[in-house]
Amino acid sequence: MPPPSSHSNIFHSTFKHTVKETMANAKKTMIAKILSSRNKWAICDRTLYPIYYLLLILGLNQSIRPNNSLLFRIYSWLVFCLLLFTTLRKFNQVGVRPNGTRENLQEFFANPRSMITLCNALIMLSGLLASLQLYTLGAKRLKPLKILCQFSLNVRTKQAERRQFMINTFLAVFSGLLALTMAATYAMSKWGYILYIVGTPNLDTETIFCVLLDSYALFVSRAAISALAILFYQHCSVIRRSIKHLINEMVPAEQDECPLPESSLQKIHDCQISYQRIFNGKAVIEEYYSFVLFYSYGVCIPIFCFLMFVGMSAQSICWSEVVSIVIWIVNAILVLLLFSLPAFMINEDGDRLVASSFRMYHETFHEERDLTVLSQMTFFTFQIHSTKLTLSACNYFYMDRSILLSLFSAILTYFLILWEFDIKNNQSLQNIANHTIHT
Repeated sequence: MPPPSSHSNIFHSTFKHTVKETMANAKKTMIAKILSSRNKWAICDRTLYPIYYLLLILGLNQSIRPNNSLLFRIYSWLVFCLLLFTTLRKFNQVGVRPNGTRENLQEFFANPRSMITLCNALIMLSGLLASLQLYTLGAKRLKPLKILCQFSLNVRTKQAERRQFMINTFLAVFSGLLALTMAATYAMSKWGYILYIVGTPNLDTETIFCVLLDSYALFVSRAAISALAILFYQHCSVIRRSIKHLINEMVPAEQDECPLPESSLQKIHDCQISYQRIFNGKAVIEEYYSFVLFYSYGVCIPIFCFLMFVGMSAQSICWSEVVSIVIWIVNAILVLLLFSLPAFMINEDGDRLVASSFRMYHETFHEERDLTVLSQMTFFTFQIHSTKLTLSACNYFYMDRSILLSLFSAILTYFLILWEFDIKNNQSLQNIANHTIHT
């Protein structure tokens, strides 16, 4: 007969295993319930519900609600008015001394805290513009993307769907925590608990209510930017999956025999329809995100320059201020990566699609040299080549990898200009001080 301790160990191990299985089944059941009970709501992919729940809580988007109540619409308008008010107020505070007077241009560039104030204002402006995009994101205009989703999601397993749901949940929570960290850092810097360089010197007219208002606006702005970047990444992923599926149809890995001309024409026709759906989905993404791509680069470039300038020009800087500047830089890098990499990948997948169109005739129809097939294939290849799948930023520049070189050169150029201005300013101040001492 085994000792009592062995019975106890067996009981505890069995109990732990049962609890783990119960929790895992409960989690799967909850995810399955969420994914299955919201089919009628107007969003592209059901796994995006965590992002849309975050937007619903922030009052930035109500696409997951079947009927928008008056209370939620009032809440959304209040959030938008708050973002507009705090953004204008923050820009008005740029270059303002604690006593309310304004700095001149030389004093502004010589003061790192004025630069950080400008960075705060740029973040709030980005959040305001992102919220405008999120208010209109959804409903019927996403229909081309939803059509592509139906084709790409039919081959996705339930396990892959749950995994993507958990990834989006993590991204939503991480975005909220990152935005909360920035808002809390800003508030504590204003009250002088931890940091000081993150905010401007406390203005005489600034109250606790104003600080809380700015902190909440900064939280909503940062969360809106992150959510919009995540949605852009997910929508671009729909296009990329559809492109890969079309390439596999055009150039299959295994083919026993060459099709007859009638079958070849039908296959080309089906591929043309699939490509047109992909192009329509790309047009929807460009309609929603073209201006977003433009101002994300227009905001992140000066933020990088100002933060580098602050780090180089600050005479004495403590570890907490270094951490705060690093947080700002990480935020800017994440935003740029989430907006840049998906667009680069779509451009490269589009180039592979052009190459596959040439291979389609030579490898798939190499035995039947039918003139009708050749003319139809030529038209299809011309269609792909003339309507390239490349996203643009308000038609000012196209999103490919060459833009990274322009980005780095712009950051370096503006940083060197600021640094040269700071060196000349310090030399002039030193000359004035020497002249005063000698006189």
